[in-house]
Amino acid sequence: MGGLLAVLPVVLSLCGCGGGEPNKRQQAVANITSDTAVLEEASSAANAVIRNNMDCDTVNAALPEANHKLDEAASRIRTPAGKATLESIRAQVKAIAQNCPPGDVVRQQPPPP
Repeated sequence: MGGLLAVLPVVLSLCGCGGGEPNKRQQAVANITSDTAVLEEASSAANAVIRNNMDCDTVNAALPEANHKLDEAASRIRTPAGKATLESIRAQVKAIAQNCPPGDVVRQQPPPP
């Protein structure tokens, strides 16, 4: 058993499965982890717009920050899935912004059923 443990580091270094440069799986995990953090920050700002979609005053106040965070996130996203998620969030914010031109009045929530 001790001999196997002594040989293991050599085998791992020869196959690129440990130490040295990170392998593709480690890089993919790092990219996903990074995208998750970036998207969390961007979606938090976008949620201020989405959550208040019936209140144009609030939407118009939150819109510049949301757009800034989405633009900032776009340059930091690493994966295709992250880019697709970001574009989905951006599309939601854009649709709400189009329904709330600057200076629009506060919309009334429909009465509950």
